[in-house]
Amino acid sequence: MYVRFVIGVIVFLLLIGRSGGQAQNVRPATEFNHLFTRSGGGLTGADGTYSVLLPDGRSVWIFGDTFLGTVNADGTREKMDPIYIRNSFVIQEGETLKTLFRETPQGDRSMVIPPLVLESNGEIPEDSVWYWPGDGFVVDDQLKVFFSEFRQNGSGMWDFMWTGSAIASFSLPDLQQVDIEILPEEKVSSIHFGHALFEDEEYTYIYGLRDGKAYCARFPNGMPEGEWEYFSGNEWTDDVKTVSPILDVGISEQFSVLKLNDEYYLITQLGGLSNEIWAFHSDSPFKWSAKKGKKIHTIEIPFDNPNLFTYNALAHPQFIDEHDSILISYNMNSHELEDHYRNANIYRPRFIRVPIQQLK
Repeated sequence: MYVRFVIGVIVFLLLIGRSGGQAQNVRPATEFNHLFTRSGGGLTGADGTYSVLLPDGRSVWIFGDTFLGTVNADGTREKMDPIYIRNSFVIQEGETLKTLFRETPQGDRSMVIPPLVLESNGEIPEDSVWYWPGDGFVVDDQLKVFFSEFRQNGSGMWDFMWTGSAIASFSLPDLQQVDIEILPEEKVSSIHFGHALFEDEEYTYIYGLRDGKAYCARFPNGMPEGEWEYFSGNEWTDDVKTVSPILDVGISEQFSVLKLNDEYYLITQLGGLSNEIWAFHSDSPFKWSAKKGKKIHTIEIPFDNPNLFTYNALAHPQFIDEHDSILISYNMNSHELEDHYRNANIYRPRFIRVPIQQLK
């Protein structure tokens, strides 16, 4: 009886070790969850949640749709005009956060606005054509950030379509926009490139999604304006039409690629809006297999609300702690806009810490 009991316990432990039970060691990143629970004086809710380590040691957080204004003591959000802006930056220095966006006499505006909107003299409103940000990287004395252009194509909350991509440049250390390059269609071929980046000694790898599958391009470090190469599944070519998916499963629109202990990891939520965060590991930054994937965390939504969903987990390797745990963020949203006024705590970045040894 005792032997059978011990064997049963061992089998159970082995099973949970592969099925996601290992998430017992995943813990909330309390300090970051507290830091981004804000009631005013800048960002009070956003998604996207990219981060880039700047040369001076600060980090810039790059967000998509951003609520500004006031959150009341009862957790409700006051309505503003505009109700939110389409993108913003937050500079983190220690435990201090500063939100960057455009402040104009006509009201608050997004940090980066499509040239088409700016040049229209108000005829094209930003709520009909806008930029959502992707990942960023530093070249010399500039921060460069990928942006995807979207346009409203209906009256509903989710009626929009992707129409192009751009790279915006910002001076450092003051983060003033100095340039924007619209990427030609022949360079991106309807792939949302820029939703993840990885730099090695020679190349910057750019990852993007099309129809739920990930693709990879690259350019020599510091030269995004130059010629790109595309991974075809077997080799690198200069023809974007030869590109093939780098992973044979569907993943979330935004994800992370990083290198830890000589292994490459792709961190994502499986299949788009899944509540499962997965890590895939590889010995290459452009070849991945579903067989080398592992569920590292199952997200539990803390509110009794069927409208809510989570998405777009991202890793932040500059915040690895003394316990060798990596910081991972994810977003929470609702299918009903009014939920965000009834409960301002829904729509904000959330953070967990995952031991690096559990990623593989």
